[in-house]
Amino acid sequence: MNSISSAFRAARSLIFLVAFAVHLLIVIAAGQRLIILPLLKLFPARGLRIRRAWLRLHAIVTTSLARGLGGMRLRVQGAIPRESVVVLMNHQSVMDIPVGVLLIPGPYPIIPTRVRYSRRVPGISTLVHLLRYPVVTQQRENLRAELAAIAEAADATACGDNSMLIFAEGHRTRDGQIGPFMRTGLRLVLERAKRPVYCIVADGLWHARTTFDAATGFAGATCSVRILGPFPPPTDNVDGFIDGLRDRMIAELDAMRAAGAAKASSGASASAA
Repeated sequence: MNSISSAFRAARSLIFLVAFAVHLLIVIAAGQRLIILPLLKLFPARGLRIRRAWLRLHAIVTTSLARGLGGMRLRVQGAIPRESVVVLMNHQSVMDIPVGVLLIPGPYPIIPTRVRYSRRVPGISTLVHLLRYPVVTQQRENLRAELAAIAEAADATACGDNSMLIFAEGHRTRDGQIGPFMRTGLRLVLERAKRPVYCIVADGLWHARTTFDAATGFAGATCSVRILGPFPPPTDNVDGFIDGLRDRMIAELDAMRAAGAAKASSGASASAA
């Protein structure tokens, strides 16, 4: 029975992944070239609105495919208002970005992005350039140029043109826990953006950390999300502020897991009775 269930989950996961690949190649890659870029040339004054609508469509379609084909359940507590904000999110899986984008209803979020996603990744690389995401290598020799790009994004957030979505760990977790934060760029954003800060704590998909993981065991998973904030932007002691945010996120993740374990135990007891 377990082998049949595992095979069914793997099949659903693979169906979702194939559908998502088609979405990337046809809708995102071709749509950007044939529709979005011409629209941006025709209506340059509406560039922010066009980019926001395009990114949001991508997030809605991706999460809808995950729910409809992959059977993913998304449970959210809390909300972010329709304004320019700075959002920190823990990084567990390949679904974190569409989920994070979906939860930010105001100006579209700029996401500092690792350089490998800006090169030769169908659909994704062109999206990174279209949305003007800062590209980071996490190498010391490129730090000055990368910080300048992040500062520009923070200034756009300060003006209300954009929001920022930051995965402060810098990479997806291998064990589901919240790792140390990379502080240099985050400190710069908090100092310059001066916008309300929110935290998104997501759990339940860390076993779908990579594309291969998502293709073999993603189906039927539950992504539980808690939104914390708003927190006023720091006026001093930015590192202390970052420490406090990370501590809150860790505590919330622990509380979410404790509640889930208690619910599972209660359900098991009821079934046994």
